[in-house]
Amino acid sequence: MFSIKTSKGNVSFPRFVGPFINGKFQPTLSALPVKRQLLNPCTEELLETVHEAGPEDVDFAVKSAHAALKGPWKDFSGRRRRNVLLDIAQALEQNIWKMTVLEAACGKPLAEAKYDIEESIECFRYFAGHADKIYGLNFATEDNHKSYTVKKPVGICGLITSFNYPLVLAAWKIAPALACGNAVILKPAPQTPLSSLMLGELIAKHTDLPQGVFNVLPGGEAVGSAIVTHKGIHKCSFTGSGNVGRKVMSGAANSNLKSITLELGGKSPLIVFADADLDQAVEDVFGAIFSNMGQNCCAGSRLFLEKGIESQFLERLKARIEKVKIGDTLDEAYDFGTMVDRAQFEKVMTFIEEAKTEVEADLLVGGKRCGDKGYFIEPTVFYNVPETSRLATEEIFGPVLSVMKPFVSLDEVLERANATPYGLASGVWTKDLTKAEHCIQELETGVTWVNCYNLCSSHLPFGGVKQSGFGKDLGTEALGEYTTVKAVTIRV
Repeated sequence: MFSIKTSKGNVSFPRFVGPFINGKFQPTLSALPVKRQLLNPCTEELLETVHEAGPEDVDFAVKSAHAALKGPWKDFSGRRRRNVLLDIAQALEQNIWKMTVLEAACGKPLAEAKYDIEESIECFRYFAGHADKIYGLNFATEDNHKSYTVKKPVGICGLITSFNYPLVLAAWKIAPALACGNAVILKPAPQTPLSSLMLGELIAKHTDLPQGVFNVLPGGEAVGSAIVTHKGIHKCSFTGSGNVGRKVMSGAANSNLKSITLELGGKSPLIVFADADLDQAVEDVFGAIFSNMGQNCCAGSRLFLEKGIESQFLERLKARIEKVKIGDTLDEAYDFGTMVDRAQFEKVMTFIEEAKTEVEADLLVGGKRCGDKGYFIEPTVFYNVPETSRLATEEIFGPVLSVMKPFVSLDEVLERANATPYGLASGVWTKDLTKAEHCIQELETGVTWVNCYNLCSSHLPFGGVKQSGFGKDLGTEALGEYTTVKAVTIRV
């Protein structure tokens, strides 16, 4: 057992002795076994040691998944798959505090971590409702022939997630994959594997999911590469950086041309018009960039303010930021946490220091490390940021907002907002619905929020365009990512 200390007392967990394969934790088969020390990013103290998987474990997981697909899982009706997903949701709900603590121990405030677990539960319940409703179409276009389509599971799905929302991102992929009858090999980010490993334990204890259908392989690039290039895996869904996304595409193409879904980075624009409810817009913008300390693929990191409101808006935004309580994320007294690890901390601080010395922009607030222990960075805002600076063009993945020079016209701001290779999300604040609708149609993003931000409901598809990726998580669209369509014609 190991324990995590919180403001409500210690919480104990079983030790996860290795990868979760074929329904139980296994010693790694890796020829070069790695023990990764996970540090609490708030204290830089040892949290737990995880035995990482290797390529040999990927082979074992594929064989186990294949046996399950050809065996008991194949015979599960949609109704039984629905019940499995509902059982997973119930198990998570019964262990919500433990799961919350595991996520908070990665540098996320307890309130945000609890919300993430609740959203994960909702995701499993949503896709449970689809498990017994996977259907094709009938056609009556030819005399003496009957034509229809059948939807079949893709097969074995390799799911690779990022560190910023460990369980949420896993649920977004696992739930539709299982609903459609697939087997899953999940590789969580190496910094944040604990909640995914515990999910494996809960599934084994509280559901009748056959062994081999769900597997968890903690590890780094070697495991991810083995999943992407394995010819026994039929689908890969990846959330992470654009650079790694390109490797996923290459590996999938050079192995067995497996289908892929990519949810990559962003440099999402926020547009606030003069007629907006400014108090609400300030709160929404604060959440858009500083939720999860900016470690969010759809973080609203470029802010465009209509000319004439910039001074009062920035004054209110600064006042909101100054209310933040930065500290130990396992203590409910604090609402702002850390970067996930030292590497991410150093990357973000490099952006900030470069901006302070080399970029012709003004610092409104923040810009420093907070304290001398842990990977805390103050919420930081630069304004009058040049359009071509790294602050304005590159994904920082930290608590740094770039306020661009004010805009004058609608067409101008849309052109500037779209001047990025990314296209994940965007936000618009206005009371003019005609203006809002024009922005919705013209913004080159996969998601647009109007007078709100960061609302990701299970029934709505999520994914980007341009270099933010392709394919969808969530919504009925996600079902298409985990099924194939067979066309059938019968002479009658």
